[in-house]
Amino acid sequence: MDKLASIFWRVFFVQTFTMQTDMMTTTQQTKPLAASLLSGAQTLTFLTGPSGAGKTTFCRDLVAQAYEAGALVGGFICPAVFQDGKKVGIDMLNVGTGERRRLGTRSQDNRKPTVGCWQLDESTLAWGNRILSNLKEAQVVVIDELGPLELEDGYGFQEALALLDEKRYRAALVVVRPALLPLARLRWPQAQAM
Repeated sequence: MDKLASIFWRVFFVQTFTMQTDMMTTTQQTKPLAASLLSGAQTLTFLTGPSGAGKTTFCRDLVAQAYEAGALVGGFICPAVFQDGKKVGIDMLNVGTGERRRLGTRSQDNRKPTVGCWQLDESTLAWGNRILSNLKEAQVVVIDELGPLELEDGYGFQEALALLDEKRYRAALVVVRPALLPLARLRWPQAQAM
């Protein structure tokens, strides 16, 4: 385990958890899943829920607990960026290194890929694919999230689909939008959903 990444997650967890106590997740809720993911059996779990329910927070808490347990963790989470109480962007955070980049901003240019009202940065999408393609030893993989871009349009984080199809994970937690859960279950019937 990378000692710097472990320290980062301890600090990140404490700082952000205290700011988001009203979200669906708590340390108590992530403990059973963390134990399951670290059990050694190959596990694929879909996390689903409406926008703003706390899925990314849940993923972040799980990553912190996995690091605390000494697990090697890889993948990414995509926390919202707020300014003056309004969501103005979406970042991507490499859970293995702590590096952070802007993934999406409010849509202003029709020539760039968009999902809903979000204009996506193609270089950050490519970076996300590199993060996943370079995973070699991660015990826990977190992918926040697979959406219409990946599951319907054949774009976005295509390396996530390959990783899951080829079962190149020991344990994986994947955020999937509720409307796309049937499609994801059809492709990966072995997955559990929560």
